Amino acid sequence: MKKISLLVMLLSCFINFIYTVSEAKEEISLPKFIYDGRTIDAKAIGLGEAFVAVSDNPSAMYWNPAGLKQIEKKYFATCLNVSRKSDAGNEELFANDSLKDRNLIFMGFVGPNGAFAFKPITDYEGVFDGKEIEIRANKYSFSSASQYAPNLVVGVNLNYISAQLGVIDRAVLSTNISDGNGASADVGLLYTVSDNMKLGLNVENFPGYIWWSDYKYQKLKIHLRTGISINPVKWLLLTGDYENIDSIKKEYCHYGMQQAVTQHLFLREGIINEKFSEKSYKKTYGVGYEIKDWIMDFATGIYKLDNAAKDKVTDYIFSLNIPI
Repeated sequence: MKKISLLVMLLSCFINFIYTVSEAKEEISLPKFIYDGRTIDAKAIGLGEAFVAVSDNPSAMYWNPAGLKQIEKKYFATCLNVSRKSDAGNEELFANDSLKDRNLIFMGFVGPNGAFAFKPITDYEGVFDGKEIEIRANKYSFSSASQYAPNLVVGVNLNYISAQLGVIDRAVLSTNISDGNGASADVGLLYTVSDNMKLGLNVENFPGYIWWSDYKYQKLKIHLRTGISINPVKWLLLTGDYENIDSIKKEYCHYGMQQAVTQHLFLREGIINEKFSEKSYKKTYGVGYEIKDWIMDFATGIYKLDNAAKDKVTDYIFSLNIPI
């Protein structure tokens, strides 16, 4: 625990130092969702993205790094957004998606004592604020978890972000290519209330910054998740999350259920609502198969675009965790 605290303190001091000595240049305006990346892990998605108090597979480092303590073996983990189907055109379909049609959304090596992972967070081209923008950024995460108390586990991600930004301003006939480097920290807590109940909390970008070679630094917005998971009986899992995404000023409530059909086969379903709204924003379904420590999960997410036609979209996500 002392090592984790020291790492977080050193990162905070480094960020504050850079923040203090860096000279402000021209500000660059980017879409508000640009660093949000995409939700990973088919198991979590199948549960309605209510996973912060579960976090029992290699994707724990993304959902709640404290969950790494629940993983008993070392894994190579990957997640693919296999396909996205809709009647909408690509311009509408990917209007608020920082990764557009990119398939690989997560890859890492994960174990009970720590993890290292690669996660693309943006691969975007478009016109914004009167300028043509092309931006690519990848996040590299180092994770660790520590048993702070008999019922409490604390986890931390230390992240490095590598980015490149191209801007064409046709109004003044200028072109600029800028390199970016960023650092951020995520903090997660997992509290075991009883054998049948757990509480979870995860805070991303606490703190987080990207510094550009030709533009003013950007502060990454905090992303908060808190949740509960309950096992009323051995074959049933019920879970719920509250999510606050500061970058897009949105709050969501997530609900999920998993049923064990056999020892190795699991069925899942979930629902996502905007806070205080009874209308479903997104429905999810999933299936998982685990045998000889191999973990394979498949999920679909179904929702409607916020366009005039309210076009239906179906996402297909696949996750594979291979023991090593």
